[in-house]
Amino acid sequence: MLRFAVAILCAAFVAEVAQAQQPATPPPVTPAATAPAAPGTPPAAAPAVADDTTAVQQAMAAYVEAFNRHDAEALLDLWTPNGTYVNKETGDRSSGREALAKDFAKVFDATPEIFLSGGADEIRVIGGDTAIVDGVTNVVIPGAEPSLSAYTAILIKQDGKWLVDTVHESDLPVPESPRQALKPLEWMVGAWQDESDSATVSSIMRWSPSEAFLIRSYDVVREGEEPFQGTQIIGWDPIAKQIRSWTFNSDGSFGEGSWSQNGAEWIVRKTETQADGRLASGTQVITQIDPVTVTVQTIAKEIDGAPEPASEPVTMKRIGDAPATAAAPTTPPAPEVVPATPPAAPGAAPRAPGAGATR
Repeated sequence: MLRFAVAILCAAFVAEVAQAQQPATPPPVTPAATAPAAPGTPPAAAPAVADDTTAVQQAMAAYVEAFNRHDAEALLDLWTPNGTYVNKETGDRSSGREALAKDFAKVFDATPEIFLSGGADEIRVIGGDTAIVDGVTNVVIPGAEPSLSAYTAILIKQDGKWLVDTVHESDLPVPESPRQALKPLEWMVGAWQDESDSATVSSIMRWSPSEAFLIRSYDVVREGEEPFQGTQIIGWDPIAKQIRSWTFNSDGSFGEGSWSQNGAEWIVRKTETQADGRLASGTQVITQIDPVTVTVQTIAKEIDGAPEPASEPVTMKRIGDAPATAAAPTTPPAPEVVPATPPAAPGAAPRAPGAGATR
């Protein structure tokens, strides 16, 4: 299958991480089709729904764990005997554990380093024996762009165990504009500063004048070292259907990254050409703890293929708003008159900052 018939069910694992980092919000529950309780009867279903939601989360956490260790037998045990996967874009369909087993074997043989992550937008428990989960998944294969898709999974409780019965997967909706595509990162707009004693890290994120890009400027100051500055431009790639970034640093190094969301985390897979010509790569994990706190850590670092130790997590605090973006003037300013200087050629205009940037 093009989308592997299995790139779907890591939502609860992410939900558990997110719940550990912020106050839990009960998922909406669709009432069962039963007669209304008599007046004054205390609601007895709420604790059961909460327990079932937790059980669904645990079942899905077990799913993603089994997938990432490539344990096909454990994965099949998490499906109902007649479990069905449908790709709504391609029409691909697999029904029954035998068909799913063939798909798992094909995927794990062809892509032994495949990794699954994702998130749940909503978990609904209906009638105590059915759960509907909506969310987004991310399939990562080294050397390839991450593959994002939306899914709806139906789980059924059988003999006290939650099993996957049906999964429908589709492409993510195409954003109407770059501004809409970047809206999930809007919480980063503002001025941030670290809480570390080893260095002072300051960062300002703001919108570009057209709000088609996010622009981040950062400074790193360590005692006894030259200050390190950089600029990062974050934008929407309509071909890859993904958020990407381009970074330029004061020491001459530059790089790019691909962004994907994993619950409360943003995963940025980066490559960089260093000032001395060496090639570096790594994965930056940005975790939103609360509206004013974020942690940043780089893991899986390599330089010219040699592993490097992961960086220590840095905690950043939001300390204020970003400076207002200067709007383009509605009327061009009058040119400054300088004696004995030839006039500009007809139609010439000052070059706007960044006008020559290419992707």
